[in-house]
Amino acid sequence: MQEDKKSLTTGSLEAVITDPLFPEIDLRLRAGVHIDMDDIRPYQFLIQAEPYLRDFYQGYACRLVHGQEGYYYLLSEGELLGRRRLSIAEMLTGQILALLRMDPSYLKTSGKIPLEHILSHLEMLLGRQHLVAFLAPRTRGRDAETDNRKIREAIDKAVNGLERLGFLSVHRASGDVFPQKSVMRFAAPVRDTGDPVSALRELIRQGEAELMEADDEHEE
Repeated sequence: MQEDKKSLTTGSLEAVITDPLFPEIDLRLRAGVHIDMDDIRPYQFLIQAEPYLRDFYQGYACRLVHGQEGYYYLLSEGELLGRRRLSIAEMLTGQILALLRMDPSYLKTSGKIPLEHILSHLEMLLGRQHLVAFLAPRTRGRDAETDNRKIREAIDKAVNGLERLGFLSVHRASGDVFPQKSVMRFAAPVRDTGDPVSALRELIRQGEAELMEADDEHEE
């Protein structure tokens, strides 16, 4: 770690991109992965390298964003790296996890959220009819067992997708979900409201499933 710090204090982009840590971090960022402070070495690297990487990524029409909860991600603002759109299931799952993480009782859970809690909160906020319409659309007929299976499959797929992007981790034995700090990006659109919890609940009820950027995401 000392060698990493030393290489970055030379004060140049060349020192950053020739650092042994850079290739892996760069690939993760370009793949849409979020790197938070629990990922100690990459996060500390980005803190030191940020002044040089801002201009570097601008050349790719991207912005290196430092979320206020303590995470980094690369925001594509052009066509060179393309733009990944989350599915409706990924958006809703991320929003629910951000909402649950803002609940004071979350601190008593050791950071874990059972998958069933995600499903029950989605149904409570969206209502059964809207939940089925979003996650188990069908062109003909309705069957409760089939709908339940399709909803569960959609959420399982969403959790796996969000895990690949660094929003959460999953305990394979129990199936419990552990939201990372970066999941609070889903609450960014309502962060400046007087009551972000209520505002996020309303976003979920309305099916507002677009990952917007908040003005107070910052680069330090």
